[in-house]
Amino acid sequence: MDLIKAGKMLASGDYNGFVQGCLAMTVAVRHLRGQPVPKEVLLKPVVVDKTNYQPYETPVEQRACPKLEDLTN
Repeated sequence: MDLIKAGKMLASGDYNGFVQGCLAMTVAVRHLRGQPVPKEVLLKPVVVDKTNYQPYETPVEQRACPKLEDLTN
């Protein structure tokens, strides 16, 4: 992010490991509880540049996990 903010790097790609971890835990817990889980969850990569890097600077402990339902519809 520092290089993007400084204009030394145009952009980068992100598959958001934080979101992946959140969703993996949600699916695992639901599976262990015998609840239905989606067969597949697809996450779109994001191109991060100087117009949208700000959320990535939020400390992990302050981020909220997305709901699985919001990503599978």
